[in-house]
Amino acid sequence: MLSYNLDILLFSERRFWKLEKILELTGLKSQEFHRQLSELNRALQDQKRRPLEFRDDVLALPERLENFEAVRFNIDEYALTLSESKRQCLIYLLVFSKLSALSTSNFQSLLNVSRNTVLSDIKKLRQQINKGTVSLEYSRKSGFYLKGEELELRQIAWRFLQELHDDKDYYVLSKYLNQENKLFIYEVGQETNRLIRELKVEVVHSRYVSMLIFLALLQARLGSLKQNIQEVEALVIGMSDGNFDKSGFDFLYRIGFEIMENVMKLAAVEFEDFTKTFAALRAHLVPAYFRLKYHYEIDNVLLPKIKAEYASLFELMALALAPLHEVCGKISEDERAYFVILFGGEIYKKKHAQNLRAIVLCVNGVSSSLIMRKRLENMFPNMTFLLSTASSDLDNIPAHSYDIIFSTVPVMTDKKLYVMSAFPDIEEETRLYNQISQDFNLPGFYKPSAQAILRAIEPYVDIKSNATKKQLTRIIDRKLNNKKTESEALGVMLSDLLTQEKIHFTDEELDWKSAITLAAQPLLRQGEIEESYISAIINRVDEFGPYIDLGMGIALPHARPEDGVNKLGMSLLKCDKPVYLQDDPKHEIKIFIVLAAIDNETHLKALSTLTQILSNKEELNKMLTAETVAELEQIFSEKEGE
Repeated sequence: MLSYNLDILLFSERRFWKLEKILELTGLKSQEFHRQLSELNRALQDQKRRPLEFRDDVLALPERLENFEAVRFNIDEYALTLSESKRQCLIYLLVFSKLSALSTSNFQSLLNVSRNTVLSDIKKLRQQINKGTVSLEYSRKSGFYLKGEELELRQIAWRFLQELHDDKDYYVLSKYLNQENKLFIYEVGQETNRLIRELKVEVVHSRYVSMLIFLALLQARLGSLKQNIQEVEALVIGMSDGNFDKSGFDFLYRIGFEIMENVMKLAAVEFEDFTKTFAALRAHLVPAYFRLKYHYEIDNVLLPKIKAEYASLFELMALALAPLHEVCGKISEDERAYFVILFGGEIYKKKHAQNLRAIVLCVNGVSSSLIMRKRLENMFPNMTFLLSTASSDLDNIPAHSYDIIFSTVPVMTDKKLYVMSAFPDIEEETRLYNQISQDFNLPGFYKPSAQAILRAIEPYVDIKSNATKKQLTRIIDRKLNNKKTESEALGVMLSDLLTQEKIHFTDEELDWKSAITLAAQPLLRQGEIEESYISAIINRVDEFGPYIDLGMGIALPHARPEDGVNKLGMSLLKCDKPVYLQDDPKHEIKIFIVLAAIDNETHLKALSTLTQILSNKEELNKMLTAETVAELEQIFSEKEGE
């Protein structure tokens, strides 16, 4: 869709505008004005209308621009077709605006459907919203109107607006809001941009239009946004990228620190650069807080992919975000997924290839990007590939979570970008491999082409008479590109690690050091850890405090893999008599689960199951009161079977 920035020119009485005055009035820079003018002229030509003339720094406008909203969205309004769910969203939003009295005939005209379709949509919309205090009513005098608590009405409006994913879905709202005053949305946009500059924030590009339309709906409904300026500011900050001065949000500093601690506890990981990861979290946390606090959550189109590819971390994150939940209330899965990918970028990165984390984008969509990703994984087995998705989803991926972008089209980014074909041939793969090896000084060698290798060896070898150069080139290509990928750890189940011989009970009265030592004995006996690992755990508790306390009477003693881990393992000790970490009654422990991790990843599935048990009061109580190994094994297997 076309921006509203030029509307002040297009709907003025003046027909000729000098560039200097245009830039002064619109606030655009010359380059941006020329770009928007080019887009406008392309849309006019697509609509079989005459483009605007711009010569000698003077813009000439026609006397009238009829039905400009169809040009703005570049659609044929008579061929407009909307899905049933989107029509229902639009009916609600049109009524929510209170801009004018609306009847079924108005909906017919705006949505380009029959009366029966409108009546059916209204009936289904009423069924959808009549679950709380909200209802859609009708009177001859006022037309359709909404009843209910104002806050709930706005929350529903925002939620429905999020379901209009395509820019063209906003056509009906834009046409309706600009119907009486052609500059209505433009004026709301100018006020919004002033507020953005005042707050010194950058709004994420893909979130700007929905934010602007919502503010225009509020302006129509309330008559002025100034009486709700705090809520408007919250929306603007919530739609930002988080890269702004965060002074005044000290309480979020504490919450962020607690979230970091929770992630490290629950996932049993340590971040190589705590400061960098914490800075990335804070940048995301501030806008996320305002979205959650004021119920401006945004849909995450990557949610199914993140739940599938980071299933264990997704479950762990629900508990890790408890401090944010306390101040904001329920955290939606869409919002949780943003935190997952932010931390996932750090947790899953490998300790080689300069810890490079990459995403793969394809203009053709997810399927093509998955194929690209597989080929890239073969080329760079030591690089961590976080996500593969459509290029239009880039704004949904926290910029702090990746270092490199592979894309089939140029995209706006500050990251290192490599544009490639969706299905690169061997020559393109070779060029890409050599370029990245050079850019990042990766271990390995300059990769020559198959033809170059053949030319180099041909004078010194005898080639069988029936072998052609084409066949030999193909064989060399196959050998050059037959790299084995590192096995993708699917994750080990909790029941695979906490087997019968790894679970013990004791009625001894133990201090915390003795309890950890006793709990680790099964791992020591089976050679999965060295004595040094037990000492490392105890020393770290002495140095860093009771970091192993997960709360609820459960402790997860662990140290670094290099402290003496030979093999991934877990052992459990249940104490009849409580043990106090560092002799502090505030840290009473009944169950010690010793973790011997070999990396940041392979144990996450097991910890995910454990976290789900801890999150369920009934299952947690069963675990704390279990008296036999069989009871504990049943709890684990039942949870894994869900």
